[in-house]
Amino acid sequence: MIKKFLRWLGIVVGVCLLSVATHHASPRSPVVKEKMQGIWMTNVATAFLHHTTFLDEILHHLSLSGYDRVYFSVYGLKGTLYPTSDSSTHFLLRPPLTNPLKAAVQESRRQGLKPYAWFEYGMMLYPGNAIAQKHPDWLLKTVEGETVEDGNVWLDPAHPEVQEYILGHIDDILKVKGLEGIQLDDHWAVPKAFGNSNQRQALTTLTQKVYSHIKAKNSQLVVSLSPNPYNFAVSKYNQDWLSWVEQGIVDEIVLQVYRPTPEAMVASLSNSGIYTASYYVPVGVGISATRNVVPFSLNTVQKQVEAVKQQGYGYSIFSWEYLVLRRLAKFF
Repeated sequence: MIKKFLRWLGIVVGVCLLSVATHHASPRSPVVKEKMQGIWMTNVATAFLHHTTFLDEILHHLSLSGYDRVYFSVYGLKGTLYPTSDSSTHFLLRPPLTNPLKAAVQESRRQGLKPYAWFEYGMMLYPGNAIAQKHPDWLLKTVEGETVEDGNVWLDPAHPEVQEYILGHIDDILKVKGLEGIQLDDHWAVPKAFGNSNQRQALTTLTQKVYSHIKAKNSQLVVSLSPNPYNFAVSKYNQDWLSWVEQGIVDEIVLQVYRPTPEAMVASLSNSGIYTASYYVPVGVGISATRNVVPFSLNTVQKQVEAVKQQGYGYSIFSWEYLVLRRLAKFF
Protein backbone atom coordinates (compact mmCIF):
# COMPACT_ATOMS: atom_id res chain seq x y z
CA MET A 1 0.00 0.00 0.00
CA ILE A 2 2.77 2.41 0.98
CA LYS A 3 4.78 1.54 -2.13
CA LYS A 4 1.74 2.17 -4.30
CA PHE A 5 1.12 5.52 -2.59
CA LEU A 6 4.75 6.59 -3.04
CA ARG A 7 4.66 5.55 -6.69
CA TRP A 8 1.56 7.65 -7.34
CA LEU A 9 3.01 10.52 -5.32
CA GLY A 10 6.12 10.40 -7.47
CA ILE A 11 4.01 10.49 -10.62
CA VAL A 12 1.99 13.48 -9.37
CA VAL A 13 5.12 15.39 -8.35
CA GLY A 14 6.75 14.60 -11.68
CA VAL A 15 3.72 15.81 -13.62
CA CYS A 16 3.61 19.01 -11.55
CA LEU A 17 7.30 19.70 -12.10
CA LEU A 18 6.95 19.01 -15.82
CA SER A 19 3.97 21.34 -15.98
CA VAL A 20 5.91 24.13 -14.29
CA ALA A 21 8.97 23.59 -16.47
CA THR A 22 7.03 23.65 -19.73
CA HIS A 23 4.48 26.35 -18.90
CA HIS A 24 4.94 29.79 -20.44
CA ALA A 25 3.03 32.88 -19.47
CA SER A 26 1.03 34.34 -22.34
CA PRO A 27 2.96 36.94 -24.36
CA ARG A 28 2.22 40.66 -24.20
CA SER A 29 2.57 43.51 -26.64
CA PRO A 30 5.45 45.98 -26.14
CA VAL A 31 4.88 48.33 -23.23
CA VAL A 32 5.01 51.93 -24.46
CA LYS A 33 5.65 54.63 -21.87
CA GLU A 34 6.25 58.35 -22.26
CA LYS A 35 8.61 58.15 -19.27
CA MET A 36 10.63 55.17 -18.13
CA GLN A 37 9.19 52.78 -15.57
CA GLY A 38 11.96 50.32 -14.84
CA ILE A 39 13.23 47.89 -12.27
CA TRP A 40 16.63 46.41 -11.45
CA MET A 41 17.04 42.67 -10.95
CA THR A 42 20.20 41.22 -9.40
CA ASN A 43 22.17 38.40 -10.94
CA VAL A 44 21.19 36.00 -8.15
CA ALA A 45 17.48 36.68 -8.64
CA THR A 46 17.70 36.42 -12.42
CA ALA A 47 19.64 33.15 -12.24
CA PHE A 48 17.27 31.68 -9.64
CA LEU A 49 14.17 32.57 -11.64
CA HIS A 50 15.75 31.21 -14.81
CA HIS A 51 16.85 27.94 -13.23
CA THR A 52 13.43 27.41 -11.61
CA THR A 53 11.59 28.36 -14.85
CA PHE A 54 9.63 31.15 -13.14
CA LEU A 55 11.35 33.98 -15.01
CA ASP A 56 8.67 34.33 -17.68
CA GLU A 57 5.91 34.48 -15.06
CA ILE A 58 7.69 37.23 -13.13
CA LEU A 59 8.37 39.25 -16.28
CA HIS A 60 4.75 38.78 -17.33
CA HIS A 61 3.65 40.21 -13.98
CA LEU A 62 6.05 43.16 -14.30
CA SER A 63 4.65 43.92 -17.74
CA LEU A 64 1.09 43.72 -16.42
CA SER A 65 2.09 46.08 -13.61
CA GLY A 66 3.14 48.74 -16.10
CA TYR A 67 6.92 48.39 -16.13
CA ASP A 68 8.52 48.92 -19.52
CA ARG A 69 12.12 47.80 -18.87
CA VAL A 70 14.29 45.56 -16.70
CA TYR A 71 17.95 46.13 -15.88
CA PHE A 72 19.46 42.66 -15.35
CA SER A 73 22.73 42.52 -13.43
CA VAL A 74 24.98 40.45 -15.68
CA TYR A 75 28.48 41.24 -14.37
CA GLY A 76 28.97 41.25 -10.63
CA LEU A 77 29.81 39.32 -7.52
CA LYS A 78 30.36 35.60 -8.25
CA GLY A 79 30.62 36.06 -12.01
CA THR A 80 28.55 36.68 -15.12
CA LEU A 81 25.17 35.64 -16.50
CA TYR A 82 26.66 35.15 -19.96
CA PRO A 83 29.36 32.75 -21.17
CA THR A 84 32.83 34.28 -21.12
CA SER A 85 36.40 33.10 -20.91
CA ASP A 86 37.52 36.24 -19.07
CA SER A 87 35.95 35.58 -15.66
CA SER A 88 35.20 32.67 -13.38
CA THR A 89 31.56 32.21 -12.40
CA HIS A 90 29.99 30.29 -9.52
CA PHE A 91 28.36 27.18 -10.96
CA LEU A 92 25.03 27.90 -9.23
CA LEU A 93 24.88 31.32 -10.88
CA ARG A 94 25.54 30.03 -14.38
CA PRO A 95 25.82 26.25 -14.67
CA PRO A 96 27.70 24.85 -17.67
CA LEU A 97 25.94 25.17 -21.03
CA THR A 98 23.47 27.77 -19.72
CA ASN A 99 23.01 31.42 -20.63
CA PRO A 100 20.61 33.15 -18.20
CA LEU A 101 21.11 36.50 -19.94
CA LYS A 102 19.92 35.07 -23.26
CA ALA A 103 16.85 33.61 -21.57
CA ALA A 104 16.13 36.89 -19.75
CA VAL A 105 16.32 38.86 -22.99
CA GLN A 106 14.09 36.44 -24.89
CA GLU A 107 11.46 36.32 -22.15
CA SER A 108 11.55 40.11 -21.69
CA ARG A 109 10.87 40.69 -25.36
CA ARG A 110 8.11 38.10 -25.23
CA GLN A 111 6.48 40.12 -22.47
CA GLY A 112 6.89 43.46 -24.23
CA LEU A 113 9.70 44.63 -21.94
CA LYS A 114 13.00 46.30 -22.85
CA PRO A 115 15.91 44.23 -21.48
CA TYR A 116 19.15 45.93 -20.48
CA ALA A 117 22.41 44.24 -19.51
CA TRP A 118 23.46 45.97 -16.29
CA PHE A 119 27.28 45.91 -16.04
CA GLU A 120 26.98 46.21 -12.29
CA TYR A 121 30.52 45.92 -10.94
CA GLY A 122 32.04 48.19 -13.58
CA MET A 123 35.64 49.00 -12.64
CA MET A 124 35.31 47.28 -9.27
CA LEU A 125 36.34 43.77 -8.19
CA TYR A 126 36.22 42.12 -4.79
CA PRO A 127 39.77 41.52 -3.54
CA GLY A 128 39.60 37.74 -3.85
CA ASN A 129 38.48 37.84 -7.48
CA ALA A 130 40.53 35.60 -9.78
CA ILE A 131 41.25 38.49 -12.16
CA ALA A 132 42.56 40.63 -9.31
CA GLN A 133 44.78 37.76 -8.16
CA LYS A 134 46.05 36.99 -11.65
CA HIS A 135 46.67 40.58 -12.76
CA PRO A 136 47.74 42.70 -9.78
CA ASP A 137 49.30 45.15 -12.24
CA TRP A 138 45.79 45.96 -13.50
CA LEU A 139 44.81 47.40 -10.13
CA LEU A 140 44.95 51.01 -9.04
CA LYS A 141 47.09 51.94 -6.03
CA THR A 142 47.04 54.85 -3.65
CA VAL A 143 50.21 56.85 -2.99
CA GLU A 144 50.67 54.60 0.05
CA GLY A 145 50.52 51.52 -2.18
CA GLU A 146 47.08 50.37 -1.02
CA THR A 147 44.76 48.72 -3.54
CA VAL A 148 41.59 48.29 -1.47
CA GLU A 149 39.11 51.17 -1.30
CA ASP A 150 35.49 50.90 -0.16
CA GLY A 151 36.17 47.23 0.52
CA ASN A 152 37.10 46.45 -3.10
CA VAL A 153 39.93 46.75 -5.58
CA TRP A 154 39.59 48.89 -8.70
CA LEU A 155 40.77 48.41 -12.26
CA ASP A 156 43.01 51.02 -13.87
CA PRO A 157 41.01 52.59 -16.74
CA ALA A 158 44.22 53.72 -18.46
CA HIS A 159 45.76 50.23 -18.58
CA PRO A 160 45.55 48.84 -22.16
CA GLU A 161 44.91 45.29 -20.95
CA VAL A 162 42.12 46.48 -18.66
CA GLN A 163 40.52 48.20 -21.63
CA GLU A 164 40.77 44.98 -23.64
CA TYR A 165 39.27 43.06 -20.72
CA ILE A 166 36.29 45.43 -20.49
CA LEU A 167 35.68 45.48 -24.24
CA GLY A 168 35.94 41.69 -24.30
CA HIS A 169 33.10 41.46 -21.79
CA ILE A 170 31.07 43.94 -23.82
CA ASP A 171 31.56 41.70 -26.87
CA ASP A 172 30.43 38.64 -24.91
CA ILE A 173 27.30 40.48 -23.75
CA LEU A 174 26.50 41.65 -27.26
CA LYS A 175 26.49 38.08 -28.55
CA VAL A 176 23.02 37.96 -27.02
CA LYS A 177 20.58 39.38 -29.55
CA GLY A 178 17.57 41.45 -28.58
CA LEU A 179 19.10 43.68 -25.92
CA GLU A 180 17.78 47.21 -25.65
CA GLY A 181 21.07 48.42 -24.25
CA ILE A 182 23.90 48.14 -21.75
CA GLN A 183 23.89 50.01 -18.46
CA LEU A 184 26.92 51.19 -16.50
CA ASP A 185 26.39 52.48 -12.97
CA ASP A 186 28.05 54.17 -10.00
CA HIS A 187 30.77 51.48 -9.96
CA TRP A 188 31.91 52.67 -13.38
CA ALA A 189 34.19 54.89 -11.39
CA VAL A 190 37.58 55.56 -9.83
CA PRO A 191 37.59 56.50 -6.13
CA LYS A 192 39.39 59.77 -5.43
CA ALA A 193 41.85 57.91 -3.17
CA PHE A 194 43.59 56.87 -6.40
CA GLY A 195 43.88 60.42 -7.74
CA ASN A 196 41.66 63.04 -9.30
CA SER A 197 42.20 64.84 -12.62
CA ASN A 198 44.28 62.18 -14.39
CA GLN A 199 41.97 59.38 -13.29
CA ARG A 200 38.93 61.43 -14.26
CA GLN A 201 40.28 61.88 -17.77
CA ALA A 202 41.27 58.21 -18.03
CA LEU A 203 37.76 57.12 -17.07
CA THR A 204 36.23 59.54 -19.57
CA THR A 205 38.51 58.22 -22.31
CA LEU A 206 37.54 54.62 -21.52
CA THR A 207 33.86 55.58 -21.53
CA GLN A 208 34.32 57.08 -24.99
CA LYS A 209 35.94 53.83 -26.17
CA VAL A 210 33.16 51.69 -24.72
CA TYR A 211 30.47 53.89 -26.26
CA SER A 212 32.11 53.82 -29.69
CA HIS A 213 32.67 50.07 -29.43
CA ILE A 214 29.02 49.39 -28.62
CA LYS A 215 27.73 51.69 -31.35
CA ALA A 216 30.03 50.08 -33.90
CA LYS A 217 28.43 46.74 -33.08
CA ASN A 218 24.88 48.06 -33.08
CA SER A 219 24.10 51.75 -33.45
CA GLN A 220 20.58 51.23 -32.03
CA LEU A 221 21.75 49.98 -28.64
CA VAL A 222 21.24 52.36 -25.73
CA VAL A 223 24.25 53.14 -23.55
CA SER A 224 22.64 53.84 -20.19
CA LEU A 225 24.32 55.16 -17.06
CA SER A 226 23.05 55.05 -13.48
CA PRO A 227 25.27 57.41 -11.46
CA ASN A 228 24.96 59.23 -8.17
CA PRO A 229 24.09 62.95 -8.12
CA TYR A 230 26.74 64.84 -10.05
CA ASN A 231 28.68 66.69 -7.35
CA PHE A 232 29.09 63.54 -5.27
CA ALA A 233 29.90 61.36 -8.29
CA VAL A 234 32.60 63.64 -9.67
CA SER A 235 34.22 64.61 -6.36
CA LYS A 236 34.31 61.16 -4.75
CA TYR A 237 34.47 58.82 -7.75
CA ASN A 238 35.83 60.87 -10.67
CA GLN A 239 32.66 60.12 -12.60
CA ASP A 240 32.20 63.26 -14.68
CA TRP A 241 28.91 62.06 -16.08
CA LEU A 242 27.44 65.43 -17.00
CA SER A 243 30.31 66.03 -19.39
CA TRP A 244 29.73 62.55 -20.82
CA VAL A 245 26.12 63.47 -21.49
CA GLU A 246 27.18 66.73 -23.13
CA GLN A 247 29.79 64.91 -25.24
CA GLY A 248 27.16 62.47 -26.47
CA ILE A 249 28.78 59.32 -25.06
CA VAL A 250 25.80 58.40 -22.87
CA ASP A 251 22.25 57.90 -24.19
CA GLU A 252 20.27 57.67 -20.95
CA ILE A 253 20.62 58.64 -17.29
CA VAL A 254 18.92 56.82 -14.42
CA LEU A 255 20.07 58.88 -11.45
CA GLN A 256 20.43 57.01 -8.17
CA VAL A 257 18.72 59.16 -5.55
CA TYR A 258 18.48 56.62 -2.76
CA ARG A 259 16.98 58.54 0.16
CA PRO A 260 14.90 57.43 3.17
CA THR A 261 11.95 59.76 2.51
CA PRO A 262 10.22 61.41 -0.47
CA GLU A 263 11.12 64.82 0.94
CA ALA A 264 14.82 63.98 1.14
CA MET A 265 14.76 62.57 -2.37
CA VAL A 266 13.08 65.65 -3.88
CA ALA A 267 15.53 67.92 -2.05
CA SER A 268 18.46 65.96 -3.50
CA LEU A 269 17.11 66.30 -7.04
CA SER A 270 17.39 70.08 -7.06
CA ASN A 271 21.17 70.20 -7.57
CA SER A 272 21.75 66.64 -8.79
CA GLY A 273 22.43 67.40 -12.45
CA ILE A 274 19.35 65.58 -13.71
CA TYR A 275 17.66 68.74 -14.97
CA THR A 276 20.66 69.65 -17.13
CA ALA A 277 20.97 66.07 -18.37
CA SER A 278 17.32 66.05 -19.41
CA TYR A 279 18.12 68.57 -22.15
CA TYR A 280 20.38 65.99 -23.80
CA VAL A 281 19.07 62.49 -23.06
CA PRO A 282 16.08 60.66 -21.54
CA VAL A 283 16.37 60.65 -17.75
CA GLY A 284 14.81 58.87 -14.80
CA VAL A 285 15.26 58.63 -11.05
CA GLY A 286 16.54 55.53 -9.31
CA ILE A 287 14.45 54.77 -6.21
CA SER A 288 15.61 52.48 -3.42
CA ALA A 289 13.34 49.79 -1.99
CA THR A 290 16.03 48.50 0.39
CA ARG A 291 15.76 48.28 4.17
CA ASN A 292 17.14 51.81 4.53
CA VAL A 293 13.78 53.16 3.36
CA VAL A 294 11.33 52.78 6.25
CA PRO A 295 8.77 51.72 7.19
CA PHE A 296 9.40 48.51 5.26
CA SER A 297 6.26 48.43 3.14
CA LEU A 298 5.22 48.82 -0.49
CA ASN A 299 3.39 52.02 0.40
CA THR A 300 6.66 53.68 1.39
CA VAL A 301 8.15 53.03 -2.03
CA GLN A 302 4.95 54.11 -3.77
CA LYS A 303 5.17 57.49 -2.03
CA GLN A 304 8.63 58.00 -3.50
CA VAL A 305 7.35 56.96 -6.93
CA GLU A 306 4.57 59.53 -6.71
CA ALA A 307 7.05 62.21 -5.61
CA VAL A 308 9.23 61.47 -8.65
CA LYS A 309 6.23 61.63 -10.97
CA GLN A 310 5.28 65.01 -9.53
CA GLN A 311 8.75 66.25 -10.48
CA GLY A 312 8.07 65.14 -14.05
CA TYR A 313 10.51 62.22 -14.22
CA GLY A 314 10.32 58.52 -14.92
CA TYR A 315 11.88 56.05 -12.51
CA SER A 316 13.49 52.70 -11.88
CA ILE A 317 13.29 50.77 -8.61
CA PHE A 318 16.12 48.92 -6.89
CA SER A 319 15.28 46.14 -6.78
CA TRP A 320 12.75 43.44 -7.68
CA GLU A 321 13.80 41.31 -4.71
CA TYR A 322 13.17 44.09 -2.21
CA LEU A 323 9.73 44.75 -3.66
CA VAL A 324 8.93 41.07 -3.11
CA LEU A 325 10.22 41.25 0.47
CA ARG A 326 8.13 44.36 1.11
CA ARG A 327 5.06 42.59 -0.21
CA LEU A 328 5.74 39.62 2.07
CA ALA A 329 6.45 41.84 5.08
CA LYS A 330 2.76 42.63 5.55
CA PHE A 331 2.16 39.00 6.51
CA PHE A 332 4.62 39.11 9.42
